[in-house]
Amino acid sequence: MRQDGQITVFLSMCLVCVTALICVMLESARLAGSRYYFQVAVNGGLDSLFSRYHRRLWEEYRIFGLEYGSEHELEKDLEIYVNQYLEVENWYPMKLESMEVTELTGLADKGGEILAEEVLRYMKYGIVSQYVIRPEEGDRFLRDVVEGARAGELADAYGRQEKEVRKLEQAVKKLTESIRKQDALAEDVRDALEDDNVRKFSRAAKSFKKEAENYPELMKKYEKQAAALESRQQESRAKLKEAEPDLQGDRGRLFEEQWNPYDAYRAEAEARRQKLLTQAQAVEQNLLLLEGTEILVEELLEDEDEEDDDWSLAPAAKIWSRQYQSSKINTDTGAGDQEKQNLLDQVQAMAGRGLVNLVMPEGTVISEAAIPDAGLTPGDGQGGSGRGNSFADRVLINEYCGHFFPNALTNGQRQIRYELEYLLQGENTDRKNLEKTMAELFAVREGLNLIHILSDQEKRQEARALALVITGSTGLAPLADIAACLIMGVWAMGESIQDLRILMAGGKIPLWKTKEDWNVSLDGLLDMGRRQMPDAEQGEGRGFSYESYLKLLLLKEEPHGKHMRMLELIQAGIRREEPGFSVEQCAYYVDIHGKACGKHVFLSLPLVKRSVNGPDSYRLEAQAERAY
Repeated sequence: MRQDGQITVFLSMCLVCVTALICVMLESARLAGSRYYFQVAVNGGLDSLFSRYHRRLWEEYRIFGLEYGSEHELEKDLEIYVNQYLEVENWYPMKLESMEVTELTGLADKGGEILAEEVLRYMKYGIVSQYVIRPEEGDRFLRDVVEGARAGELADAYGRQEKEVRKLEQAVKKLTESIRKQDALAEDVRDALEDDNVRKFSRAAKSFKKEAENYPELMKKYEKQAAALESRQQESRAKLKEAEPDLQGDRGRLFEEQWNPYDAYRAEAEARRQKLLTQAQAVEQNLLLLEGTEILVEELLEDEDEEDDDWSLAPAAKIWSRQYQSSKINTDTGAGDQEKQNLLDQVQAMAGRGLVNLVMPEGTVISEAAIPDAGLTPGDGQGGSGRGNSFADRVLINEYCGHFFPNALTNGQRQIRYELEYLLQGENTDRKNLEKTMAELFAVREGLNLIHILSDQEKRQEARALALVITGSTGLAPLADIAACLIMGVWAMGESIQDLRILMAGGKIPLWKTKEDWNVSLDGLLDMGRRQMPDAEQGEGRGFSYESYLKLLLLKEEPHGKHMRMLELIQAGIRREEPGFSVEQCAYYVDIHGKACGKHVFLSLPLVKRSVNGPDSYRLEAQAERAY
């Protein structure tokens, strides 16, 4: 009996369709899995790559960085790691086509902001048990440091101005000495005429003429010095106006009061100048009178009759005595204590030369090491997140610097001895960095010490008393006040020298001093001028250490430059063991794009392939990024 096969064929065709549908669905699910698997492979490869961070960089500086030769090498390394996933036999057969680094950011990029980011992330774990200052106080302490530096600049400006005053007073002294000599020689001329002594008259007239003719030249020097003082005063006034925004509270008024004696001196000096100019006219008239007197004497000599006993130079003496214009200017220069003035000058000179040798402990050997050229591209610091720029960030980064970079008081074997000082100054030798750091620290301490003196009425009275001793009782009245200003400035210098000696001996000095913290009396200041330095006692003390002061000074530094110098020091430190190391070849962030070709599994079955008739492979792409 013949059977009909239609149902069998129909069921077979239905089974084929159902099987094809199931395979397509399975392939679709597998495709989604393969895309995820490829993404996992790319992510895992990138994780494996970043696990190769530079070990010494981490161990010595707690900074993560992936050292690489080139982007091409990074891509090849990534391919190796990704292929370890793709070569596994599983339901996701695929072949890697390419790995491309689309973006790479290094430690030295963005003007050092990347380094700042890493430092701040590390610091948040609390490696430092106690901060010099709390991060939220960074702004306040920066204002204090800037104010100290500004006050130090004003002290220096006022000191230079006082020197110009002294030069002017020296010019006046030479003029008054010339006037006094002229008056004395005029007396000799009169005596010679009254004694009818022609030879004595000739000698006295010659000396008088020489002295009087020198007066205009002395007057020119006086005018030149007066102009120099005027210029210096304008500079000081401009400096005060520039500094006023940085002076807190009523401290601007304290420095304004320092200016008052100069205004009073200027007014009295102008009145004195008019007298000196009037005297210059009198000198000219006296020279003309001398010429006329000499002619008269010659005429009297021509009319001389040796037989006449009544011959005399009395007519010439009478004219000279009646017409000679004597000076109305006080020529008494007084008797101030020049020795004490010289001792103060010695202290000023000490601060201007060899400050490092003066404040470093005896026997200290100053490092002469040169800073190697790091060869880093400076960058402009633009385009970053601004990390490291806030005051709180600066405090944290400065704490990091103090922890990882040595300074002049740190015992270490590094080639660059004064790394913290280098962060401040950026000079090419250890000595230069130390010298400039000492000068900057001295200026801040000088300004803060001067503010203390100006705020202490007792110290101001002491300075005034010494000024009266130095200037004497004569001269212009404001000179004593100007000398007192100088003494207070030099006193601040002497105290600052002692501050640095204590700091470099390992002691501490508070930022703002009280009377109990003061180290140098006025007598001690004069002893310093005699090279009798007080002991730099360390003790426990209170305040900030040398390293802490360096951290405070770093608050003033522009973050971009500081971060780049940090990178230079890190590179130099690693190169001690690895000469070829470069921070510019250390990656911090990598963005990659991977491409692969996958092979169909269920769609490649003959039954399904005949039904679907699609391609044998498909394209896969994955994007991934990593940062330390």
